[in-house]
Amino acid sequence: MGSGVKTETATIAELFEPRGLNTPRGRQTRTDGWVGGRADTWPGHYRENPASRAGADARRMATDGNYASDVAEALRGKDRVAANGAPDAELTLEPLSPGIGVVVHNVDLARPTEAQVQGIWHLLMERKVVFFRDQGHITREEHVAFGKRFADVGMAYGRQKSLSARELPDEHPEILRLHANEARPFVAANWHSDVTWSDRPPLGSILLSRKSPPVGGDTVFADAFALWDSLSPVLKTFLKSRFAIHGRGGRDEAQHPICRTHPVTGKTALYINPTFTNSICGMELADSARLLAQLYAKMYSTPEHTCRFRWRDGSVAMWDNRSAQHYAVSDFWPHERRMERVTLVDPSPEDEVPFWEDEEGERHYSVRIAAQEEIDTPVEY
Repeated sequence: MGSGVKTETATIAELFEPRGLNTPRGRQTRTDGWVGGRADTWPGHYRENPASRAGADARRMATDGNYASDVAEALRGKDRVAANGAPDAELTLEPLSPGIGVVVHNVDLARPTEAQVQGIWHLLMERKVVFFRDQGHITREEHVAFGKRFADVGMAYGRQKSLSARELPDEHPEILRLHANEARPFVAANWHSDVTWSDRPPLGSILLSRKSPPVGGDTVFADAFALWDSLSPVLKTFLKSRFAIHGRGGRDEAQHPICRTHPVTGKTALYINPTFTNSICGMELADSARLLAQLYAKMYSTPEHTCRFRWRDGSVAMWDNRSAQHYAVSDFWPHERRMERVTLVDPSPEDEVPFWEDEEGERHYSVRIAAQEEIDTPVEY
């Protein structure tokens, strides 16, 4: 498994030059990348989100009325299907946004039918994250068994049991218990994809709320496909074959493609995050830091790419770690929250390792840059 890393550079100004909206005029002196309410925007940015949902060309939509009408009709049909549910699987659907997130009703996760499992998997690939209500009755064994209907079930962090040395061994290594209260206020309140410090990050997660706070504690999810699709052509060209270094506690542990190809859908996701991404390969550290900061400003300033889920006791979120990022909102202190997470691991060795697929169909895989023993060792923060 190899990787291709370009070493040529471009200035941050060139990559994030404002393209027609709120550009400097007269005595205006603003020159940073934050323009028009969202970063790195252009006059046709209103079409970026629907273009991503339809797999269409946003720039062509802005100039070709007939093409835009065809895309609009396709989206109307897509939204009708989402609103009407999945009758073959006897599932009732409640979309949380047009592009990402759907609540699935009329299913018992303790005993789903095969048709329901297939329907949920299809929804996960399409919607990136799937939610369920009223599942507090399922046991830990049933939680794990439900995960095994879709993939292999790993330990707490996929191939690894612990993230940091502060975590104690658990008699159920498949279940990660996330407990926050007045005395333990920690929440993963930062944008991330799970375990990208590993060279084999997990496929996804199934998170169950055993106890939810009376108010607050939502989780926000972002569509990583839309994050990539909304980048300017200049940025895409610059980033397409580049890799970034990920790790815990500032360590360099794995090198992943910045644009990740999904092994099932073939779509491209923007695969960096401020929690675990350290730097971009082939760039000076200062230039890398500035570019990552600009990219994060772009990625997390567009509500159209997100959905927000309000937890209740017994609620479940199931997300595809390859196509979504998430942020646990830490606004519920001093209330208590108890969550339990099962981690899904791809059973295919070739699909488990992140890769970028080029125009010739060649895969460029992630590379482990730390010893496996080091990756398996918890970190002292």
